[in-house]
Amino acid sequence: MSCDANLRMIRTMVCALIPSMLIAGCLATDPEPTPPSYDGPSFRVVRVSKPASAAQQIAVHACAGLYNRQSGGSIFVQTDTDVTQSRIDGALTRDEVWLESMGLTPSATIAADDFLNECQATFPSCVRYSYGAQQEILPAILTAAAALGAVPVAEETGLKCDSPALDATAVFADRATPLLATEYVYAHYLTDTTGLAMLNPGYDRHAEDLANPDLIEDMPVALIDFVFARRLFVTFLVNGCIEGNPERDLLTKIVEESPWKEPIGVYGYNDSWLIGGYVYEAQTDCLDTGNMGAIPSRTTNLSFFATRRAEITSAAELPAIEPERVRYDPEKTYVAFVVGDGDNIRYIMSTRRDWLAERLERCQDARPKCPALTWTISPHLPEIAPDVLVWYADAARSTGADYFALPPSGYLYAYPSMLNDENEALFAAETERTARILGTHSVIHWEWFEAWADSRAHYLPRYAHAGNQIRGIFPVNVPYIAEPFPDWPSEQMYEMLTGADGGQAALFRTRSWRGVDGRDDFHATPAEMAATLADLPKGTVTWVYMTSDGGLTLENSYFELLPLLPEHMQLVSTDTAAELAIAASAN
Repeated sequence: MSCDANLRMIRTMVCALIPSMLIAGCLATDPEPTPPSYDGPSFRVVRVSKPASAAQQIAVHACAGLYNRQSGGSIFVQTDTDVTQSRIDGALTRDEVWLESMGLTPSATIAADDFLNECQATFPSCVRYSYGAQQEILPAILTAAAALGAVPVAEETGLKCDSPALDATAVFADRATPLLATEYVYAHYLTDTTGLAMLNPGYDRHAEDLANPDLIEDMPVALIDFVFARRLFVTFLVNGCIEGNPERDLLTKIVEESPWKEPIGVYGYNDSWLIGGYVYEAQTDCLDTGNMGAIPSRTTNLSFFATRRAEITSAAELPAIEPERVRYDPEKTYVAFVVGDGDNIRYIMSTRRDWLAERLERCQDARPKCPALTWTISPHLPEIAPDVLVWYADAARSTGADYFALPPSGYLYAYPSMLNDENEALFAAETERTARILGTHSVIHWEWFEAWADSRAHYLPRYAHAGNQIRGIFPVNVPYIAEPFPDWPSEQMYEMLTGADGGQAALFRTRSWRGVDGRDDFHATPAEMAATLADLPKGTVTWVYMTSDGGLTLENSYFELLPLLPEHMQLVSTDTAAELAIAASAN
């Protein structure tokens, strides 16, 4: 769909409040919402085509980061679809779609080879390495190059690096393991970096021996441009979270001695130790320090989006999404459906955008008007992709029925109760701050299954205070098959948390929907889910968390479910569900 067509579609949508609609929650909105302005600096597109090697692509993205560090939003990298790229979690980034959606037109397009020649003239400092011989320690090499502001030049590319700022082929000749290479960059460059990233250099994620995986693919280029724009410390110590391993001792020293803001947000992704799921993906359970959480962000061109404009610091800078006005009726059943995985910026840039575009098409001229739907959205978009956030907010505003919630577990993808006490308080405060920017009062909260009792007693009450931004807490257990609150009676859907000053927040029972093949309750068919919800007593307020890891899509779940719901059921946002629960508990 072209940008003009997309904007015409958005302009034609108006969602009027119809009190008699039992599954609506739409407020009247401006029938011709003003599209956001994407005026910004001129930029060029670098086109990567065959036969670009992995080493050449790394250099291109590093250069893009250096240019965008120097001149914000000046370089965008577009990779042709026939260029071999590593696939991560089945999601391919399609950043060029965003240029069209935002009406962004480059001032010029330049071929990768020409761009690299120009880059080396602009940034003459370089780091020499061998991709073939040193792929396993590429995270350390990238750390040094980013800290030095130097182009990483692999011998295999044929690019010149006659006077390197660092000759990695020599310096790491006797430091050829991830442990030794990381020790070196820790000793020499830690204080020159601004944050932490974990990027897999190409290890087999399904290895028989998870402690000693083989390299089986090229290093993905995702996030490398951002590493160079932000001067991030890159590591991927497979055993960095394994107690008693020297890699864990080193990682502990890195995070304890770093100058980085706490709790530390870890960019990229830790996809080591796949046992049912990635055991350490949330980062919080990795080290005894209890000061880390993940920012899942394996995507390209973040340096472009992060530097085009200033970050968003207030909800006033976003298109306003009007709140629902629903009065609690004990003869109705209220359900909030939530699109999950919005913590993952890769999904935000690809599949979740597709889902929302599909939603916009369905809502156009729909009779009856669209029912409410809540989208989890990364709290880091205001800083690292503000234009993307504006697009989401404008799309949500246009329907009058789409809303935001913070993804697990608010400020970072983390287990908050595993943080140390100081970082727990900081985490809760940052969660409320980012919720204010996004204009939401809801957070999806997850914990490792052993921590719920502690979380319920000590962490979650932090949100129950006068003037609280977080009013609804929607839990997801890890692993999801276990019930976080087994002591609750089966009919109990929420409990009220009340603070010392009388502030309240509603804590809900979990309900996950991951697929539709009917194999179990988490993969219920739409008919089965509709029947389960229909059996709830009238007056119930509940929610359903939808994720795509079991094959669920909006098309095969939510859209098929809608016509099967009984008339007394009303779909609401998570914010409204929280307020209804608070109102119901007062009766």
